[in-house]
Amino acid sequence: MITKTFIVPEILKYLKHFSTQTDKVVIVSVIGKSAYNTSLKVKSLCRMFSEDTISTRDHAIEGYYDQENQIIYLHVHSLLDTDALLKHYDNLVKKCQEENKNDDFLTIYNEIKSTFAQILLVLFYVSHIVVLSHPSSSFDVNYIQYFKAVDQLRQKLSTQISDRLRDIDGISVEWINNCRTCTPRLLFYFERCPKGVENIKKLEHDIEDRIYHILRKIRIISSTNTSSLFAIPPNEEFVYMSQEEQVDRLGLAVRSLILGCQPGTALHVEVPYCSQPDTGRSFKSFLQVHIQQARSKGFDDNVTSSRHSQQLPAYFELPTLRHWAEACEVVYNIVMKQETLASLGTDTRFSEQRCLKVLPLALARYQEGLPSHYTRTVHETRLSLAIAFFGAQARGPLFHQYSAQLVADCQAHWETGRQLCEVASLTGNPCNLPKHTSDQEHCSGVRYIAACDCGRKQGPREDPYSAKQANYTFYHQLDKECTCHGNQRHFFSIFQPSSTEYTAATLTENEEPLSILSDDRSELIADLDRGLVRQASTTEYLPGMLTLSSPSGLLPRFSSWSLVYLGPSSLYSHNLGLSESHHPGFLNSTNYLLPWDVTMYSKGRTSWPQLSKHSVRGRRPRTTNSMPQFTVKVFIGVEYECPRGHRFMLAAPDRVLRAAPGSIVKDTGHKIAESDMPLYFPCPCRPSKPLTAQLMRLHVVTPKSLVHCTLNAKVQPATGAPTFVPSVDGPAILSQSAYWVMRLPYVYVSDKESYPENISARLLAGVFGVLEDE
Repeated sequence: MITKTFIVPEILKYLKHFSTQTDKVVIVSVIGKSAYNTSLKVKSLCRMFSEDTISTRDHAIEGYYDQENQIIYLHVHSLLDTDALLKHYDNLVKKCQEENKNDDFLTIYNEIKSTFAQILLVLFYVSHIVVLSHPSSSFDVNYIQYFKAVDQLRQKLSTQISDRLRDIDGISVEWINNCRTCTPRLLFYFERCPKGVENIKKLEHDIEDRIYHILRKIRIISSTNTSSLFAIPPNEEFVYMSQEEQVDRLGLAVRSLILGCQPGTALHVEVPYCSQPDTGRSFKSFLQVHIQQARSKGFDDNVTSSRHSQQLPAYFELPTLRHWAEACEVVYNIVMKQETLASLGTDTRFSEQRCLKVLPLALARYQEGLPSHYTRTVHETRLSLAIAFFGAQARGPLFHQYSAQLVADCQAHWETGRQLCEVASLTGNPCNLPKHTSDQEHCSGVRYIAACDCGRKQGPREDPYSAKQANYTFYHQLDKECTCHGNQRHFFSIFQPSSTEYTAATLTENEEPLSILSDDRSELIADLDRGLVRQASTTEYLPGMLTLSSPSGLLPRFSSWSLVYLGPSSLYSHNLGLSESHHPGFLNSTNYLLPWDVTMYSKGRTSWPQLSKHSVRGRRPRTTNSMPQFTVKVFIGVEYECPRGHRFMLAAPDRVLRAAPGSIVKDTGHKIAESDMPLYFPCPCRPSKPLTAQLMRLHVVTPKSLVHCTLNAKVQPATGAPTFVPSVDGPAILSQSAYWVMRLPYVYVSDKESYPENISARLLAGVFGVLEDE
């Protein structure tokens, strides 16, 4: 006897083991749910099947052919079995994560139910008897939903299956028209019996009446069962309540094996099913009644009445093994390729209806009171309110899908002509114009008050979006309204094109830096003497501002610095300070320059003298050698300017210059000449929330002595940032007995990035210098 099982639809391979395939067979299928301790249903009948089948696949129809009795048993393994669900739990979690459904198991569970329903339909097509197993003692009303969905799918696929069955040679016309050999008979098996039941037959009959009433009420079965999904025998028992005790099958098998190995005993092996009736109450004898009826006269479960006296007999056929195998393969391939049955997803449908109702309300909450154009911050704030409203009202497994749709709808509403440009200016303020192309100028709506190059004229400054607008265009336009427009200036080297076709240079990491701007002064002089200065390019310009790390031979298109001659040194009076009429915007008592006494030697040239840190005003320092020396007085100042146009001087890197009314400034310029000065400093105009003022000008009043003052400004806008310089020509030499003002850049932009306000930004020491006139 062949005891090997097979998997549907791989039946034809299995039939090769049999010499004859024309036997008339009865098909008995077992489907349902199983308890935790086993994946087999109706254990007394299905012990020929393996419990390991489900370990390799999440669902399967396993078959066994009892050749002696010409009965085919089909047993369904599915994820509705508790053991199978536990074995495949990790795979289900992984699938949820891959399909972004990890927040709700119900979406995956709908697919599990749909697969189970498709398997159920396959068995109703290819079986004579279907045993529905319950692990408990009560009827699972969830099967009603399965029956309805399966019946709808059966009516949908009937034409397609009928057409495919015509391709099989030898099957009857009735089979082709009905798509099955008969209306299958459904039997109910309950693994457990309630405790304390004395009359088991009465309990079974009560359950039969209830099941029949439910199925007739929902119209799953009718008096004419030819068109029904399945039939229930009107005059036969169709409910079996098992009274078998739950035993340890593994322990029992071990004990039986030990007893069978004892001397003088034989191991008794029971066949899976015996055609001979068992004595006593058993499911085998219960099922044998229906099998014998199918073998003898077939099933006719129509309920006749006076109104249906002319009713035709039900169609019933016992197929040959070969024809059944071919038809089963056809039905399986058609049914199992169908999409997920939406009618089984009750939770999903409820979730969809609820989300569709709440979605427009949440979108209206987002759109309520919005301006014509708004920023991303407003969009994200409104979006969070809409999502919170949607989360409080929507439910179910489709929540995340419609939540994502809400985000997409809100995003689309904002991006459809309602976005602001929001491109940040060089000071960090976003553009408040509607989103536009790059050809249109940006505008943040922020305005500042700033002075011109020399500081004599103040005007409104637009928030800059480019280095040229910030460091050149604004001052060039404001200078036209100031008296310094025609004043003498020191012009820093800029790019001079040789033709109309020129471009920005493409810089690489290996470009040679400006050796002429080295911090080592001895190297600078040596390079100048040797004439190793590289000629500036006339076809390519430096894309950013000039720094010590800029490639040699490249110059910017415009100068971000300016150096203006205001007039003779007599313009400044140390007793009066800078006048308000000529230098507007200075805070009270901060409009003074600081005297800086520098000791000079009459012989030799000192381009960068060692500053006398111990010189005293009005007292000539003690001579330490025979070389003649003298002291010159230079007035210097570092001016800061806040966005409101307030201006002030610093007396030290950490202190604002304050002069007592009617008295002379007692501070000297040694600290600001010898120290790094902060590029940004809190403005004293508003003590509670001070604005940040920026170092914008360097003031120098040169003496009448035979010396020349120099300015060599170097700014580092952040720690690790490149050092910005005004020129490649070295320090600027100032004329004698004159008032000079150097205006520093408003923004610092290199060829790679721009540098916003930073507390570590500083003007490096060594800006002011004195050279003896030759």
